[in-house]
Amino acid sequence: MSLLLFRVFESQKSIFFIPLLLSLSVIIPTTLSYDTETLVEDAFATPTTTVDKHVATDEILHAPGNEIVEQQEQQEAFTPTKKITMILEDTEIEIAPNEKVKAWAFNGTVPGPTIRATEGENISIVFLNKGVYPHTMHFHGIHDDKNDGVFPVIMPGKSYTYNITAEPAGVLMYHCHVPPVSEHIRMGMYGAFIIDPKDKPLKPAKEYYMVMSEFSTDEKNVTKFLADYYPINGYSYQYMQHPIEINQGDILRLYIVNEGITIPVSMHLHSTIFDVYPSGLISNEPYQAQSVVVAPGDAVIVEAKWRYPGSYMFHSHGLQEEHGNMGHILVKENTTKLTDSVSMFDWQYDLQKKLQTGTAAAKK
Repeated sequence: MSLLLFRVFESQKSIFFIPLLLSLSVIIPTTLSYDTETLVEDAFATPTTTVDKHVATDEILHAPGNEIVEQQEQQEAFTPTKKITMILEDTEIEIAPNEKVKAWAFNGTVPGPTIRATEGENISIVFLNKGVYPHTMHFHGIHDDKNDGVFPVIMPGKSYTYNITAEPAGVLMYHCHVPPVSEHIRMGMYGAFIIDPKDKPLKPAKEYYMVMSEFSTDEKNVTKFLADYYPINGYSYQYMQHPIEINQGDILRLYIVNEGITIPVSMHLHSTIFDVYPSGLISNEPYQAQSVVVAPGDAVIVEAKWRYPGSYMFHSHGLQEEHGNMGHILVKENTTKLTDSVSMFDWQYDLQKKLQTGTAAAKK
């Protein structure tokens, strides 16, 4: 079976994008040459429309100077009910106080924005590569090969639209799938993809997402086995100063995704036993656990309650908790119960953006 691998070689004047076709020990190389200066100029051309770099809009995609090239083969009979724009940028983010790393970031943050849809909903994700290397967006879940995010590879300054019908219900993920995939993930190209069930409503809960990250501060060894930081949602220990809150007796629902490349996460919540949806799929029967192991590339949904009010810790057992993976859950006394689910996603993403951009107000 043929295996198509990619290598990117950069020199002062050109980028060589070489597919290596391995089949029955026969290697057939093909070389394409690109002018590096032209690629960089196209990718970072200034749009005429001014927008917040964290908020992607249709206007920036079609503004003069962005050199957008639409995908050659339009996918027929697909009418999206939701359209999302994801812009890949080469940037620098803060991952801990006074600790910055270079990143390849979706819409300026690592992890990128959480994508949320309802089961069966048609969504279009417009991906614009404004970096200097080829990239893609691969989505976990069910879809055809045109929307799998392996081929085509999106070159700098180009765009591609992924048309996906959201399924199955649960918590999935997205990430770049250009080799070496582990490097593109470690550099920040990932995020959560949550699909709400259409015909099986979940119990009312307060909802948070937790994307497990790995960061190396050694630019010459980004993919080293043991990372320097293992933060939740891209910033070390952020939920120690900004605790997650839940009322006594109410359900706390956590959508947990492990986007690491080397070691599993063993998530533990203090002073409770919780329900787990294996692999983050609503179709799976939940089981009870004191800690739950999440392998790289997998996910879980956790539903927990606390009998007693107080301040409780959560963390991954072991190495990660000593390198950024720890926070507080503040359980408040409660006289009423939730009747509808409450999403805290916006609060989480706003906090993440402020911390990663070094906004002082977010660190008080």
